Amino acid sequence: MLEILAPCGSAESLEAALNTGADAVYLGMKSFSARRNASNFTFEELCGAVEKSHRQGVKVYIALNTLFFDDEAEELKKAIRQADDSGADAVIVQDLGVAQLVKQTAPRLKLHASTQMTVTSACGAIFAKQNGFSRVVLPRELSYEEIARITSTVDIETEVFVHGALCVCLSGQCLLSAAIGGRSGNRGLCAQPCRLDYTCGDRSNVLSLKDLSLIGELQKLEAAGVTSAKIEGRMKRPEYVAAAVSQCRASLDGKPTDTELLRSVFSRSGFTKSYFDGTFKKMQGIRSKEDAEGSAEAMSKLRSLYRAPYKRFTADMQVEAKADHPISCLITCGDLQATVTGAIPQSAKTRPVTVEEITDRMSKLGGTVFTAGEITCTVDDGISVPASAVNELRRKAVDLMSRLIADKTAASNK
Repeated sequence: MLEILAPCGSAESLEAALNTGADAVYLGMKSFSARRNASNFTFEELCGAVEKSHRQGVKVYIALNTLFFDDEAEELKKAIRQADDSGADAVIVQDLGVAQLVKQTAPRLKLHASTQMTVTSACGAIFAKQNGFSRVVLPRELSYEEIARITSTVDIETEVFVHGALCVCLSGQCLLSAAIGGRSGNRGLCAQPCRLDYTCGDRSNVLSLKDLSLIGELQKLEAAGVTSAKIEGRMKRPEYVAAAVSQCRASLDGKPTDTELLRSVFSRSGFTKSYFDGTFKKMQGIRSKEDAEGSAEAMSKLRSLYRAPYKRFTADMQVEAKADHPISCLITCGDLQATVTGAIPQSAKTRPVTVEEITDRMSKLGGTVFTAGEITCTVDDGISVPASAVNELRRKAVDLMSRLIADKTAASNK
């Protein structure tokens, strides 16, 4: 199953990613992140984000993907320890020195080779695997054939950018921002000078490219064995995250996708997939006045995409309400099971509780990531169970199952 990986530059973007069906998210801490100007996460916020994500079966990858200097080693080690203590599932790095410190400081953490490492061949992927990486984030500049060749040749997970900004330079190799203004992209401070109006003859904006979009190609990537479909955009708004994740989910599910929705939230004169298909035509694009106006009009519609939790799991429940015994619920979700108990029923003074009433109350899973599956109920005659007691039983069952899902998600990295 192809993983949908969403960018989270803020807590609001995390909410948007989770509520539209992302399988994993990536985010940065306050230092050593290639998007230092995003809101990013303090250690306390990071711990909360990991717990919230894991309770939904969603993995969290932390970007420690800038180059570091020797005098920053102790600060970097602290960041690595915090990443480990938060329970995150992996770290994304470009600096082999960072990778070495991760192996020394937090060997539990999986290593993902950032796109900035420019792994463009099977040989590069083999090198990454030999040096302890479990995944390579392939550069945006590869064709489908090159992606498929690396994926099929090397026993390592591959991650492919499927939506978001394109650099005119090879990923991670651009020094233009550092040269012009002293703001290095490899230190998390790219000023995007390539978006300025450079001219060549009668051509304008020659360094500014349209955004990439391969959302219509996700099933093809999945068939090729790619592990993860990555959305770029930790500096983008939650509405952008929601739109991209929801359309990725639709594409994987074989449903129609809404290119106009994607374009309305953010585009630079539309989208391109020129590297992927090898056409290299009409790649230039700028953020026009029309693009910006369309984005403003689309925002209210996009906010509705992530108001409610995404229904990820089906929960079956077996409820027993017997005289002189606490009511109980056995909840089953996939291969996970748990039992919770509640109040002791009382003798009915007027009308006894019915199977239908308890079943109806237990099925009310709105506001959660669960959909009610098969609900069976055994109820003794002549007993009374208050609605509040049934509701509390349901809440306890859902909370315990969420914790089991979190434990299972965390354990999958060991």
